[in-house]
Amino acid sequence: MTSINTALMGYLSSQADETAAKRAQTPIKVGPGQVPKAAMDRAAGTAKATSAVRQLEAAQQALGTELRAALAKSGVKLTGTVEFTVKSDGTVQTKGSDADKAAVKAFLAADSGRPTFASRIASQAQEAMKLSTGIQQSAAISQAAKLAKTSGGVMSLYNTMMAQTPATSVTFAVSAGSSTLSYPGSLSANA
Repeated sequence: MTSINTALMGYLSSQADETAAKRAQTPIKVGPGQVPKAAMDRAAGTAKATSAVRQLEAAQQALGTELRAALAKSGVKLTGTVEFTVKSDGTVQTKGSDADKAAVKAFLAADSGRPTFASRIASQAQEAMKLSTGIQQSAAISQAAKLAKTSGGVMSLYNTMMAQTPATSVTFAVSAGSSTLSYPGSLSANA
């Protein structure tokens, strides 16, 4: 009986060694341009990230409500949605109809409140970028730890994933009836 158990254990051990050797020879492939969605979902679902997302969402809703009220008070009637996309390099792109963009641009230029709506939108975009970057970093380190074959490979794989992750951009959109704030990780956290 003992010789059969020893033989069986020896066979299973050799199979495990062969499987491990094959796995060590298989290159790790990182998705095209970003951390896998499942890893982003896990990172965005942490208590810390969820709390930060809720705070950011509450601030966005307050800003959107105040901005729509101020636009209405100044006589600006939006016919569609105006989007402000702030990229990680600081550039801002505005989308919407020409009339809506011109009306909002004129409103923001004339805004004398402290802080101004433009600075509040920019501040909120910075907070969203900071949160998004944290979610992406958490997802990347988690995925790297899961996929790396050696402890030394974790940081290398993490750096590769972060280098392939596209630049973060945040979009604040406002219309006559609503407003939204979108950034990488936000949909995962809100789902």
